Amino acid sequence: MSDQPNILFVQADQLTAFVLSMYRDDAQSKTPNLDALAAEGVVMENAYSNSPICCPARASQFSGRLPSTHEVWGNGAEFRAEIPTVAHFLRAAGYECVVSGKCHFIGPDQLHGFDRRLTTDMYPSGFDWTIPWSWGPVHREGTSVKKLAVSGLCKTNNQLLYDAEVQYRSLEFLRSRVLESHDQPWFLHVSYTQPHEAYQSVPEYWGRYDDTEIALPRIPADEAPHPTTEWLHIHHGIDQAPPCDDTIRASRRAYYAMISHLDDYVGELVAELKHLGLYDDTVIVFTSDHGDMLGERGMWFKRSFYQGSLQVPMIWHNPKRIAPGRRAECVSLADLCPTFAELGGARETSDRYGSDQSGSFLGLLMARSDSVKDEAIAEYFGPGVIEPWLAIRQGDFKYAWTRNAPELLFDLARDPDEQTDLSTDPAHAAIKTQLKDRLLGRYDVEAMTRRAAKEKETRSFLHDALSTNGGYHWDYQPLFDASRQYVRGVNKPATV
Repeated sequence: MSDQPNILFVQADQLTAFVLSMYRDDAQSKTPNLDALAAEGVVMENAYSNSPICCPARASQFSGRLPSTHEVWGNGAEFRAEIPTVAHFLRAAGYECVVSGKCHFIGPDQLHGFDRRLTTDMYPSGFDWTIPWSWGPVHREGTSVKKLAVSGLCKTNNQLLYDAEVQYRSLEFLRSRVLESHDQPWFLHVSYTQPHEAYQSVPEYWGRYDDTEIALPRIPADEAPHPTTEWLHIHHGIDQAPPCDDTIRASRRAYYAMISHLDDYVGELVAELKHLGLYDDTVIVFTSDHGDMLGERGMWFKRSFYQGSLQVPMIWHNPKRIAPGRRAECVSLADLCPTFAELGGARETSDRYGSDQSGSFLGLLMARSDSVKDEAIAEYFGPGVIEPWLAIRQGDFKYAWTRNAPELLFDLARDPDEQTDLSTDPAHAAIKTQLKDRLLGRYDVEAMTRRAAKEKETRSFLHDALSTNGGYHWDYQPLFDASRQYVRGVNKPATV
């Protein structure tokens, strides 16, 4: 068994934890392959996105930094090439680092330390999706619940086409490691777009729920919603077109069907690892970039500090290296960077050039006594809100702070649905002060807000300027040298 295992990092897009059976007994999604990984691996019970929107969350997981530091404020903000990533650390330690699928990097650097990408990205790489705070809470057609009207069956769509390519290229990469007799350890990031909305699937997966009575959301809409919820209702158009029960059930069923499709893909990857003899020396990690409210509290999609939006599933699997079990300590996507680095023998490099805003939790996975990780920080500066919000989860409690809006405190052990705000309860004053100081003590909030606001305005101008005369030229173009494929390459065997 190698000291440097292969790492297969599989990621869903917008998959919330509460729909999976390893997180909720009443979960309705059907995921036998993920269930098997969970049964044989480690389930992180309290894993969090550092920002419940794609670009900032992914920048955090790759860099180990929070959005306020890497400054990927939203889905239209550049991830700077000068920021070290886990791919840099692992490459320096001898790994080949490859991506198949979505990274959602904004800017001209579309690799950020990876050797190569096997597909292009799903979304634009430019500043297209920048929304200045000065616009106020505005409805956006692209992220509107009006899209729920198309939830259900389809013949095909862009997401299905994209994930099929991601899967094909991922399997092709695994087979090439054996066919070409590669001894170099590899880090393969397989990143799907499902189950991101629009919620649509094909009959094979839709039909798996023929015998399932799809449940409506358990948590009712808030009678007195927090200002952030009111902003998001406007942004998502919930105030204009609240979905009816039939639409909600169709949307949830399609979401579950997309998850089952994703689960089949995971099963194919695991089966191929076994077939190729790579399984024992490969650590498999599964997670998502953020969650989805899926109608809970009357909310949809992401961008919120509530559990459905912020909590993510996370499974670590390698029976030869990691004892199975469940870990209740709090971790975040940013902690993946130093954890992967330590796993691959690059801890010294990661400690030197990485961020002090995250920490390796390899000790938790190995059940070592030296691990003290039990904290997750989240920040949101993106579209849908007009003031930044910050949150911390530590132990049983989660504290959320929004600029110029009420603060919130929840005891998630006693109140997992976040129905009782304890922020004004004298009995919880001490824990609130502790968490607030721990959270806000790391920032100059006003300076950070001014910086984010100015950069949003600047990117909006740059997008307008760069959209002239032929537009952007940043989107990644995967290259395949046909002259070296199959038996036309140098020293390529036809079979093994």
